[in-house]
Amino acid sequence: MKTWQKLKENPELFKQYFVKEYIIQATREFFLARKYHELESPILTNALPQERYNDPLETKIQLKGGRDVNAYLIPTTETFNKKILAAGLGEHFVISKVFRALEDIGPDHSPEFTMLEWYHLNANYFDLMEDCEKLFVYSKKFLDGKFKKVFSTSINYQGQKISLTSPWKKLSVREGLKKYAKVELEDVQELVKFKKVMKEKGYNVDENDDWQTLFELLFANEIETNFPKNKPIFVYDYPIQVCPLTQTKKDDPLVCEKVELYIAGKEIANGYTELRDWKEQEKRFKEEQAARKELGRKPVAFDHDLVEAIKSGLPSVAGIGMGIDRVAMIFADVKNVSDVNYFPASEMFE
Repeated sequence: MKTWQKLKENPELFKQYFVKEYIIQATREFFLARKYHELESPILTNALPQERYNDPLETKIQLKGGRDVNAYLIPTTETFNKKILAAGLGEHFVISKVFRALEDIGPDHSPEFTMLEWYHLNANYFDLMEDCEKLFVYSKKFLDGKFKKVFSTSINYQGQKISLTSPWKKLSVREGLKKYAKVELEDVQELVKFKKVMKEKGYNVDENDDWQTLFELLFANEIETNFPKNKPIFVYDYPIQVCPLTQTKKDDPLVCEKVELYIAGKEIANGYTELRDWKEQEKRFKEEQAARKELGRKPVAFDHDLVEAIKSGLPSVAGIGMGIDRVAMIFADVKNVSDVNYFPASEMFE
């Protein structure tokens, strides 16, 4: 039975789906009260930032005269956020549909989902952490009001009480590696040595595995599994190898100023202090482009205009993207992203 049919049969179910709608309303209120602009982002683009594991959805636009133009459905609004920052718009947020190819259709994944991104001037990734804490509490208060509940700073998700009281947990990747994986960040810098470490741990390592593949395997199995269940956690200071658009940390050149937010075992948000050095950005994009080729992945059109925007002058800024669907899942206490969307991909493509 399709979602629309379930709702027709049982109108009480609408409350579950209203959660996402109310979160979007709360988000707008939160940022407009802070005097942020709301940016409308294009869904189609002709070029993208270079990232080795980015798999955009492609399409063709047929113009009059029979000419076809290649286009991508955006995986993030970031390129437009940065261009408008360079133009001088200032602090802003955007709520948009974004798309990913080679994406599983499952409980936490869909090739199409709703993304919130915001850009905080004269800030760094620690300021974004504070923003996240305040936004979640604001959203919880908004939802409690809508559903006529007594406000509380906790969520019940799948039988687990999660406290939103500040401060939330914080863990650097360096600390996580040492505490849970029993390795130092310096010990896994070089690919050959990293492969040796992984083999000694009992992992099945392929000769074609690159550094990022090994890191994600180690992170998922030995760090992520130790995240608290009763509190959100910020994981920060990621290895420079996985941060093509992020500022390097001044006192630790092996890491970048990147943070990811996890709640109930789900990655909710990914943000960083933005890289503002256009030469370094262009260099990293070229490295990512070369890595894609080495991995046998299809080339993605290079967004040279983004480099030009950064070259023209990007203000000191930190930016973050948050998956609204996963946030709605947690607030609605449902296991599947399909259960917060009226027309989920699982009903159309599986």
